[in-house]
Amino acid sequence: MDNDSKEIKEINKSELTLLQIGYDFKYIMELLKKINNDSITIIGMIPFVSLFCYEAIEVFDKYNIGFKVPQNHSFSLHDIRLKTKLFENEYSRSKNIILNCDYLQDYIFKHKLKFKFLHKFNIHYNLGIFLDDDGNIVGNSQYGYYIFQDNKMLKKKIAETEKIMYTGKLHYEIEPEDCREYGRFCGTIIAYINNIFDELNFNVKLNESDVRFFYKDINTNKDLNLISGKNDEKALTLYLLHLLSTINFVLKILRKYENTDNGWWLKVYYITYYYSVQRLLNIKNYMNINKITNDKIQKFYSVINIDAKELINVNFRNCMMHYELIDSNKNFLIKEEYLDIKEPLFGLVESCFDGTKYNELKNKIIDKLDKLSKEIQILLNIDLSNPKRF
Repeated sequence: MDNDSKEIKEINKSELTLLQIGYDFKYIMELLKKINNDSITIIGMIPFVSLFCYEAIEVFDKYNIGFKVPQNHSFSLHDIRLKTKLFENEYSRSKNIILNCDYLQDYIFKHKLKFKFLHKFNIHYNLGIFLDDDGNIVGNSQYGYYIFQDNKMLKKKIAETEKIMYTGKLHYEIEPEDCREYGRFCGTIIAYINNIFDELNFNVKLNESDVRFFYKDINTNKDLNLISGKNDEKALTLYLLHLLSTINFVLKILRKYENTDNGWWLKVYYITYYYSVQRLLNIKNYMNINKITNDKIQKFYSVINIDAKELINVNFRNCMMHYELIDSNKNFLIKEEYLDIKEPLFGLVESCFDGTKYNELKNKIIDKLDKLSKEIQILLNIDLSNPKRF
């Protein structure tokens, strides 16, 4: 047995977990340096940074690694990292969340008008859509608002939200200081992790990115008309807009920075792809149950073909969201024949996808995301003419 083989055989499974945390930390830290003054990209990154911080803390706690979690009184790390899952497993629950976000944003911007009689005319804007140089939707203000909202509050029915609103007890506006506090909180966690992995000799390379952002403001009460039927029209359109914003943020903005890769990039692509597919299936199921028919949407589903699940692997998804390389029965997922410390994710991809190589899987996921991106933007058909420079 040569030295490399001996080294691989003697790898401790917990050490692989910690090593991947170290790799991911290096990429996240370098990315945060790159996007330091880019507010749109920073907001899009927040769920992924929160996921990393939360899961790293979980591992450190499990392995009794001395780690001091800082105080935080603004937003919930647990809630924000869950935003990587793109709403709830059932569309009916997601619908409440989306409509609550829209209601609160509409309330905020409507009440910026100086004269109350103007409220009923819907002449205000309540949603900003962010575009890149090529006209791709890469973000929107209501999804950014959702990232920072308490999940329990957003699941309430709108009638309940209205009651709380009028008592004055609803904290519905995001305070800049709360955002700064959360940034300091995550930054402190990352600084602690830096102390743990300071000696990790690993060179991260990132590309430069010169994306220019543009925006287009709309009113969701009158400018969204994908399907008919009370709140289904607005909720479904916003839901798809949020999915598209997330997909394109990862595909059109973050991906521009990718150069070297030791696992973190595939994690981001796969999490986004997996949950986009799940949520599109949730919509499809909801429409079937409620007998909602729409020729454009039916054509859309026939084109994207999300029922083909050759790239959907629950065990692999669990490893992308968490750091333990095990299945639900605590079995180590990396097969001995693929285990290699020098490969991204150490052979996990090859083990979960019948020998498929890491880069091959990543390219397939990117192609799938690209197709979803194009088809969702075509389906939405939102008027994005004459955007303004952000």
